[in-house]
Amino acid sequence: MSTAKTDIDPKMYFMTETRAAAYQPRGHSGTVNRRLVSPETGATQMEVLIGRIEPGEGASAHFHPGIDQFCWMLEGRARVEVGGLTQEIGPEESVFFPADMPHTFTAIGDTPVRVLICYGPPYGEGARVEC
Repeated sequence: MSTAKTDIDPKMYFMTETRAAAYQPRGHSGTVNRRLVSPETGATQMEVLIGRIEPGEGASAHFHPGIDQFCWMLEGRARVEVGGLTQEIGPEESVFFPADMPHTFTAIGDTPVRVLICYGPPYGEGARVEC
């Protein structure tokens, strides 16, 4: 039995950063995200994006009800707060934000941050609660 989504263009299964539409996420400053995997590409259990955050900019304190978030740093450095801890992370380092846990993410240094972001289940833009 096939589980393929008949209403999704199969070319969407093969995405590149430059083909993904850019958007500025709510509650973030100096940030441009691009969805690589999302409900629009046929995903039902996860969402994957690439984010670019300018130095000194990022996400204000917030949480995602019922949604886990994982960030893998590709370029630049960030100051992250989660679970009462603050830490700086850089390339080849990661941070996990459990569902319902307040967190912040701020690009630091002189260069932009590029970060791979994964949500499970998909986040969209509706599941964000400001702290």
